[in-house]
Amino acid sequence: MGLFTTKKNPCAICGGPTPRLFPTTVEDQPICGDCKDKLDLPEGAFYEMSLADVRACVAYYDENAALRDAYTETFALICDRWNEQVSVDMDHRLFRLNQKGNSLVFEASSLKGFRILEDDRVLYESSPEGLLYHPSNVPSRAEDLAPAVAQFKMQYQQYEHMREMEKMMQEQSGGKTSSTTFSRLDEPRFTQQVIDKIYIELTLEHPYWGGTLKREYPKAPHFSETYPDVSNFLKSYNKQVELLHTLALDLMSFIDPNAQEIQVGDAPQPILMDRSAPQTPAVVTDPVREIQKYKGLLDSGAITEEEFAAKKKQLLGL
Repeated sequence: MGLFTTKKNPCAICGGPTPRLFPTTVEDQPICGDCKDKLDLPEGAFYEMSLADVRACVAYYDENAALRDAYTETFALICDRWNEQVSVDMDHRLFRLNQKGNSLVFEASSLKGFRILEDDRVLYESSPEGLLYHPSNVPSRAEDLAPAVAQFKMQYQQYEHMREMEKMMQEQSGGKTSSTTFSRLDEPRFTQQVIDKIYIELTLEHPYWGGTLKREYPKAPHFSETYPDVSNFLKSYNKQVELLHTLALDLMSFIDPNAQEIQVGDAPQPILMDRSAPQTPAVVTDPVREIQKYKGLLDSGAITEEEFAAKKKQLLGL
């Protein structure tokens, strides 16, 4: 058959028309786009399936239509990798793993367990005893970074002053000033973080989604690289933990509607500090004013030219 023939090969599943160019094939048999869209599978699973497996999967998807029609989302956490999410329908005790409206819907009985992790530390997990809550050390670790944040703010303010001095020098020279020491300075970046990623692990018992599924929740709070703030970090963290807690309660009710929430360990649940009240700002040295002050001392004879030059270099960080 020629490459540009108008005759289409029938789909090996439903008998419908298939694409003439580069159709999806199973055991060298083409399948149509409609049947392919019904293959809501874990990544890579399709390539291990036989034609009989694909037929069974399409039939399963058609049978799942009643659950899809009934599904009404009551809560969802979006994962930004492709169309991934974890959403629930508490009214019908159903859940979904993809944002697409035509994705499979799972019954509560398919969920056998779950964990929510901050990096490699468990925050919430299901157990035969109930929903286990592991107190997090993230708030205290964020507080421990307060001195580093304050030091960085001073460093960044000095950098901004230097850039402002460069701008003033360029304006005074009519824009003829060439590259200066200031322009060769790299913009400071705050690189310390408390948490890298948040993960949601689901253990499923299902014909096509059996086993443990791990998904990254993309909204782990991070310090700004240029304007880090402990208060803002804790507010963001508190908001995300509330959402994760809601999901954990919903998922636990699927496994055991009568389950209790149990705190692990003796430490009390951390109360995130309310740092919304105005904080006393750190005193930051203005290098321009300091240089002007020492220039006055030089002019008055109080210090020598060498002392003024050394102080100027210190203030400019040279």
